[in-house]
Amino acid sequence: MSVIERLGVVVLLLLSMMLATSCANFSQPKSDHLARGPNAYTDGNVPPESMQPPQDVSPEKSPVDPLYLRTQADYHFTLGEAYSLEGFVDKSIDEFKLTILYDPTSGHVRLRLGAEYLKKGLISEALAQIETSVKDHPEADDGHLLLGGLYATLKMYEKAQVEYESIIKNNPQNRDVYLHLGALYAEQQKYQLAIETFKKLTGDKDAENAHLPYYYMARIYQDQKNVKKAEENYKMSLEIKPDFEDGVMALSHLYEEASKKKEMVSLLETYQDKHGPSERAADALGRVYLENEDFNKALRQFEIIEASDSTNLNVKVKVALILIEQKDYPRATTKLKQILAQAPDSDKIRFYLGAIYEEVKDYDSAIEQFAKIPSSSSFYAEAIVHGSYLYKMTGHLPDAVKMIETAIETNPDNEQFFALYASFLHEEKSYLKAVKMLEKAVEKFPKSEQLVFFLGSMYDKVGKRDDTIRSMKAVLTLNAEHAQALNYLAYTYAEMGDHLGEAEELARKAVSLKPEDPYIQDTLGWVLFKEGQYSNAIQTLELAFRIKSDESIIAEHLGDAYYRFQLPAKAKVMYQKAVEFEKDEENIQKIRSKITSVDKIPSVPTGRMPASE
Repeated sequence: MSVIERLGVVVLLLLSMMLATSCANFSQPKSDHLARGPNAYTDGNVPPESMQPPQDVSPEKSPVDPLYLRTQADYHFTLGEAYSLEGFVDKSIDEFKLTILYDPTSGHVRLRLGAEYLKKGLISEALAQIETSVKDHPEADDGHLLLGGLYATLKMYEKAQVEYESIIKNNPQNRDVYLHLGALYAEQQKYQLAIETFKKLTGDKDAENAHLPYYYMARIYQDQKNVKKAEENYKMSLEIKPDFEDGVMALSHLYEEASKKKEMVSLLETYQDKHGPSERAADALGRVYLENEDFNKALRQFEIIEASDSTNLNVKVKVALILIEQKDYPRATTKLKQILAQAPDSDKIRFYLGAIYEEVKDYDSAIEQFAKIPSSSSFYAEAIVHGSYLYKMTGHLPDAVKMIETAIETNPDNEQFFALYASFLHEEKSYLKAVKMLEKAVEKFPKSEQLVFFLGSMYDKVGKRDDTIRSMKAVLTLNAEHAQALNYLAYTYAEMGDHLGEAEELARKAVSLKPEDPYIQDTLGWVLFKEGQYSNAIQTLELAFRIKSDESIIAEHLGDAYYRFQLPAKAKVMYQKAVEFEKDEENIQKIRSKITSVDKIPSVPTGRMPASE
């Protein structure tokens, strides 16, 4: 942002602020009751005549009677001001034009008319009115100042400089013109001239706006990356006017750019304590506190902003997220509901609310929120995953399947949906349906390791062992270090009693990738058992059992190894543990038959699924 913009040389605002006065001519003395002032509605500078057209003007009264013209001019000017304040720009323009009709020499009204034209973006019309005003009243500083500001905004720098210098020539005590002239120099990157101009205003610290020259010089130094001089001038500005918010925020930004976060925080905290609360300071402080994970302090700052602007949804979201981080779920829920009341279509907020309900185990409410998120939302996929999982977890597996089937119809390009669908079908033991679905999914996503792996495991469920092997090899083609595919293929070979040497290599590679996985350790132990390496098998299976001592298949395999190594007592203990942890009734009966025959004949299990299943 240029120095001109920072100075606020926005002609529209200047006109609106400086020209809200009566329609008196500039030629009138300032002691006159119609003299200009900052606000015609608060400083008593109102026309002395009635604001309404006189009701008793006789037909024979001359149409050029001065009193009549003045009354009409005042009336239309007042209407123009009223319309302007209410935002009716077109009506305001019409009234000011009528005012000029009755008082064509009023330079002030032309400036007001120019301001209204600027609101509509009619630059040429605005410029024409302001230039006419200055031409008719060359002695009026305000006209030159505003015309210079408009020229500067239009980047007509030479013309702007002429206007400012004419003010200095007629009234060298006008401090405002030096501020604008300095800004003009800075806009043209004539930084030394700009600083010299601003320095002309630094002699009197008791003067009105004595802090501004230091502030503007600091902005120039900051743009030039001269941190030291920028800091000095900001501090001087704040020494003169400690409650100068723009100066505080600019200095805090300088500290932030210079990685002086401590100085930044100290400055803003001091300002908040002495002159706050300030929304801008609160926003900056809140951001730093969040970065430092000081959530309590951040929350207090964002609550300052929220108290000032209850419609600021961005701040409400920040407050809600902090409350979530603090696990203050009741207040976070209330805050999110407030946001949804203002923005019912906010999918992000609805997702956050559903996540809170899930966290506090209000699963029905969580599912309700997740289900309301539309398929067009970036949160849709996560909402489906969470919602369908919660259906499954609460015993509503058919609803989970229905939700994921609908999601696939809506978003058939989401790979994750197919994987989740496969897991639900596995849970339902709908293996054939899962195979058909996954075959189509793999055609659509041939490079998906997850889907190809799922398909291989489903082939195993329906007895298609050759297809299982083919699928697991396909996974390893995609990713040679896919530990679960290595494990599954090794276990399949072990169950077949075939390719045992290759199975051992596969299992050992899987163990090297995931040494703490008890199921992979079990697979290696089972391969060694099948190879007749009973001692090594026992060591490996004992490790697997230590990692996970509540898994039936691991306990059973260890029991088999003990039995083959002629340790029947230990084998019986493991078989009993296997029965304790087994849920499938058919498998329980098989293990019990081993217990009853442990002292009679060896029992070698066959046809079992891998431990990971």
